[in-house]
Amino acid sequence: MKNVFKLSLAASLISVAMGANAGISIADNEKGNFSIGGDVEFDFNFQDRESVESNEFNQTGRILLEFAGERYTTNGHVFQLKAQPLMGSDGNVNLDDAWFAFGAQDGWNVRMGRFEAFDMFPVGQDTFLEYSGDTSNDLLVSGEAYVYQMKEARGRGADGQIMYSQSFNNLYLELASMIGDRSNLFADGKYHGQTIEDSKDNILLRPVVGYQMGNFGIAASLETSLVKDAVTVKGANGELVDIADRTGYGVTTNYNAGDWNLIANFAYMDAVDENNMSVGVNALFKGFGLGYVWAENEYESNKLGTYADGKVNVDTLYASYEFADVLAVDDFSIYLGAYHTKVDDKTVQQNFAEDKDTGVRVRFKYFF
Repeated sequence: MKNVFKLSLAASLISVAMGANAGISIADNEKGNFSIGGDVEFDFNFQDRESVESNEFNQTGRILLEFAGERYTTNGHVFQLKAQPLMGSDGNVNLDDAWFAFGAQDGWNVRMGRFEAFDMFPVGQDTFLEYSGDTSNDLLVSGEAYVYQMKEARGRGADGQIMYSQSFNNLYLELASMIGDRSNLFADGKYHGQTIEDSKDNILLRPVVGYQMGNFGIAASLETSLVKDAVTVKGANGELVDIADRTGYGVTTNYNAGDWNLIANFAYMDAVDENNMSVGVNALFKGFGLGYVWAENEYESNKLGTYADGKVNVDTLYASYEFADVLAVDDFSIYLGAYHTKVDDKTVQQNFAEDKDTGVRVRFKYFF
């Protein structure tokens, strides 16, 4: 569907940066525009999960409403807003994006609220891909391998964020930040089996530099914590250890040519008693998507004791196919998706289950 907002260079690097789908245009003139739209997405899923020793068959889905607006001023400035209530088929009501932005038309932009910054690990046509969370919260789970994807400071956290971005012809710059208590990065309040003792408000910075050269785009980024002892646990000697002392690095590239869209990603995290590295490639051709993600987690029993020593690898293969414009209706698609993931535990302690999980999905999606 049509875009409500102009796409920046970031959009050309990763297909969609601001992701606005215009539905009903309430107002659209030289002073600005306002629209109401959204999408419907319902899935039928089957999973064979060794991790829980069972097969699962269920139906999931949600309806997203989008309210989007943009106002121009006579002196060349622009004001933007977006709100996306999300109503799940399980009866829960959540919120996807909710942000306000201002800046110069086709120039600098400041955004604040709840949103996702630049995607440094895009996975292409992801119809069914399970190995990690999809926001900045609850990504780290003790006893489970981690597929690091430069998401920890990307956004949609609990306590807010602010971002500056600007394009200079083919060059795109972005400086995103997350603020507040970031202890919710660690699921169940634990890290390496140790319970969080204390946490305080933190600041995470995530600068991105991107460049577009014809059909080829590349972007590099890092994310890091600025506040010392923001989240602490007890170490091996009883002292407090700052587990928020984490720095991640990432590079993503994209190439578009005709019906082909090719993406390659690299991400690396240096953290307390562990390092995480992920590599991903995916391709899209005429509705068919195929991708592979490889992750390696290297653990050491240093500051926190005897959690694990050695490596854990995760291999994930996924594929999907889109039947577009079903029943000759624009923006109504049916997707077939599947994934297979395997965990290989090479640690001395053998604390990680060597699971093999497989899933298939049929997705019905309609933009309105």
